[in-house]
Order: sequence, then structure tokens, then C-alpha cells
Amino acid sequence: MKKSTKLALAVLILLMGAACRQAPRLETRTFRINHLQPWEVEPLVGPYVYTDRAENPGEFSTSEQAVTIRETPDNLDKIARVLEEYDVARPDIRLHFQLIEADGFTTSDPRIAPVEAELRKIFQFRGYRLAGEAAIAATNEAEISQRLAGSDGLFGVSGKVFWVRGDLIHLENIRLSEENAGPILLTSMNVRPGQTVVLGSSPKSGSTATLLLTVRAEAAGDL
Repeated sequence: MKKSTKLALAVLILLMGAACRQAPRLETRTFRINHLQPWEVEPLVGPYVYTDRAENPGEFSTSEQAVTIRETPDNLDKIARVLEEYDVARPDIRLHFQLIEADGFTTSDPRIAPVEAELRKIFQFRGYRLAGEAAIAATNEAEISQRLAGSDGLFGVSGKVFWVRGDLIHLENIRLSEENAGPILLTSMNVRPGQTVVLGSSPKSGSTATLLLTVRAEAAGDL
């Protein structure tokens, strides 16, 4: 093969390689956001926006009610499907708090039967009985505050409730307070609808007993 032919072939191969590496064609679309918060949008769309692409990187910016994205048409279609799935109205939340006294009781309290078996797996108290409870209905991002009915020490529970992406509920700064004694428990936790969790424990003032605060979360549509 002649030198000139070899050179022409090499140039052709280089040109073909450059064509294969041609930057992808990008489009810009703005998606309206109806229910998600801006901080919730980024982890949803981020995996489909290639901001580190060497040639023609993707871009996105969010505002209160919209996200503008520059990406390939295929990735924009994927983002549209993701937002359609997750940008939906969040149902109201119902929280059932139970304040449970744990000590040397020998009888069972039927009012806490659904959670007593689980408590015995975690703690080693001889017995448990209900000290107070409250059922609180809340919307997304709602502040909650209510006394626990039946509590002999006049306890109250307060905090804030958020729907997180998917079916996760975030309970923020949930505070158990005793009248004239102030907060005795403060915690934040994620819980799923239908799940009962122990939020924490605290010694009962003037007693050898321990107080346990549990909560069961439900989406209003599941009631």
C-alpha cells in the first residue's frame, strides 16, 4: 500500500472517530412542579442530567414551581415520567401516639396488645400499661401539638410532619413534654404508613417506671 493511501486511510479513521465522539444533541424543557419542594426535585432529576459530560454537559435549575433542564430528548422523557410519578398531592397523615409506662406490672393491658409483643423484643421490663394516647390528623408540613388523653401527669406531644419522597413520613422534632417539668424527650425519625415505632424512652418523674413513646402513622386514604 502506498504511503499516500495509508495517510488518507489514517485521516479517514480519525475523522470517523471524531464523528462518533460528536457532542449529543440537547434540548431545553421546563417542567411545572405542583407538589414537590425544590430540595426534593434535585435527587429525582439529578441521575438523568449529565452535568459532568465532557461534550455538551447537561444543566438544570429549580424554582418554587418549576425545573428547567437541558438534556438529551431521551433523558428529558425519562425525567418527565419520574416527575409524573412523584409530583403528586400528598394525602393527609394520621398519627396515633401512645405513651406507655413500663415497670414491674404483671397484668397485660389490652389497649397496647398490638405493640406489647414488639416492646418485649426490645426491652426487658416485666410489664407495660397505657399511660396516655392521642390521635392527630395533619396535612403535609403541618405543626402538631396535643395533650395525651388519659395521662395522669398531663403530658403533651408536639412537632412537625413532612411527607418525604415516596411513602416515607418524616417526624421532625417530636417532643414529649410533661406539664410543669418541660420536655422529657426530643427526637426526629422517619416512619412508613402502617408502621409502629418507638420514638424514645424517659424515666418517669417521681417513680421507678420508664415512659415509652410510640407512634403509628397512616395515610388518610389507608384508614
